[in-house]
Amino acid sequence: MKLPLFRRLLLLFLGGIFLALPLWAEEESGLPEMMQFDDDLSVPLLDPEYAQWFTIPYTIGYPPVISNDMNLSAYQWNAIDTRWINMRALAMIAGDWSHFYQKDAGIVQVGELGHYNRFDMRGVRLGAGGTINFEQPWTYLFSAAINAVQKDYDWNSGNWYTVYDALLGMPLWGEYGRIQIGKMKEPISMERSMGLVFEQVMERPMHLDALLPSRDIGITLSDMILEGKVRWRAGFFNDWIDEPNHSFSQSNWVWVGRMTAVAYEKGERLLHFGAGYRYEDLREGMARYDVGPEQSFVPPWLDTGEFAAEASQTLNMELTWMDGPLWFASEYTSVWTASKAYGDPRLSGYHVAVNYFVTGEHRGYNHRTGTVRRIRPVLDFTEGGWGALELSARYSSLDLNDELMEGGEMSIVSLGFIWHPRYDLQFHAQWSRAFLDKPALSSPAVAIENATDILQFRFVYLID
Repeated sequence: MKLPLFRRLLLLFLGGIFLALPLWAEEESGLPEMMQFDDDLSVPLLDPEYAQWFTIPYTIGYPPVISNDMNLSAYQWNAIDTRWINMRALAMIAGDWSHFYQKDAGIVQVGELGHYNRFDMRGVRLGAGGTINFEQPWTYLFSAAINAVQKDYDWNSGNWYTVYDALLGMPLWGEYGRIQIGKMKEPISMERSMGLVFEQVMERPMHLDALLPSRDIGITLSDMILEGKVRWRAGFFNDWIDEPNHSFSQSNWVWVGRMTAVAYEKGERLLHFGAGYRYEDLREGMARYDVGPEQSFVPPWLDTGEFAAEASQTLNMELTWMDGPLWFASEYTSVWTASKAYGDPRLSGYHVAVNYFVTGEHRGYNHRTGTVRRIRPVLDFTEGGWGALELSARYSSLDLNDELMEGGEMSIVSLGFIWHPRYDLQFHAQWSRAFLDKPALSSPAVAIENATDILQFRFVYLID
C-alpha cells in the first residue's frame, strides 16, 4: 500500500532525527545542569522528579523539561532520558455516555436522535514528545487519534487513525524566541490552544468549533516580551500536503496570529487578555461553517452548507480572571466572509463560563503559552484524600444567519461538575439545554424554535 506524501515525509523526518542524534550530541550532555525560570528557582533538568513533557492536546512551543513551564509527569516508566534525547510516551482515553431528551419540534428540526443515546469512545490518542538535547534543546511532538474505536466508524473508509500533531520546535533568539514547523494547532483562541483535559466543560464552546479550524500544516514564530507579561505567536499555514487534489498555490493560504497579556497578577489572582486575527485566502473557492450541540457524536445542527467565497477574516477576543478556586473566562469570535453570492455575511458567537473548586484547588497559568493549566488535587484519592471537585457553568451562543446566509442560531446553557480523583483521571457529569432556531428539515421556509436537553457523562484517563 502506497503511503500518502505527508506520511512518507514524516517517516523520513523522524528516521533522520534518530540516525543523526549521535552526530549532533556533544561528548557531554547537551543540556546545562541547571536552568533558571520564572520564579528564580532552579531544578536539575534531568532529575526524574522534575522531568516533563507535553500532554497530547498541548501546543508545542518551549522545552518541556522545565517544571515551571509544563505539567509535572506522574510517571517514570513511560520515559526515556539520555544525554541525546528525552522522550515521554503519552496516551489519552476518554469515553462518553449521552442521552437526548427531544420534543416533537426538535425531531422535526434535526431528526430523531435515539441512535446517539449510548456510550461511545470520545477519543483514544497515542503519541510521544520531548527534547533533542542540543546546547539549546529542540522540542518535538507527535500524536495521533485512533478512529476505529468509535461505534459509527466506517471500516471501508480506511481512515482508522488521524495524525493530530507532528512538529518540531527550535530556539531562534533570546531566551524565549522559537520557531515551530509541522502540523499543529493554529495560534488563535485560548480555548482552541488548550486541550481536552483543560476545558471548563466537556466540549469547547460551539462558536470556536464552528468558526475556527483545529490543526493545519505550517510554520510559526513566537516570543515573550515585557518581562514575560506579553506573549505573541504568529504563522503561515497551508495544508496542501494533506490535500492530494490541490497544489501549494491552489490550496487555501492562512495567516494567523495571537497576542496575550497578563494585565494583573498577585498571588492566586490573575487577569488575562488576548486577541487573535486570522486571514484566509480561499483559493479553493469554497467555505463552510457547521457545528453540533457541544456533543461530539451527533451531526451538525447549524450548517451554512458549502458556498462560494473568496476570503475570510476572523477576529477573536479573550478574557480570563482567576482568583484562587474561581476561574472566569469569556471569548468572542467574529468571521467576515467575502462572498458576493451571499452578501458578504458576518457570522459571530461568544461564550461566558465560570468554574469553582469546592475543595479549594486553583489552576495555574502558563505564561509561555498564554493558557490555563490543568490542576493537581491537594488530596489525591489514592493517597487517602477525595481528590478535587470542580463546579462548572457556561452560556454559549452562535449566529450563522446574516445577509443571505441562513445557517441557523443556537444558544446553550451547561451546568456540571468535574471530579479529579487524581492528576491523571477525570470524571464529568453535565446537563445542557440547547435552544435552537432553524427551519424544519422537510420545510426549509418554516422557522422553528425549540429546546433540547442533553445529559452527558465522561471519564478521561491520561498517561503523561
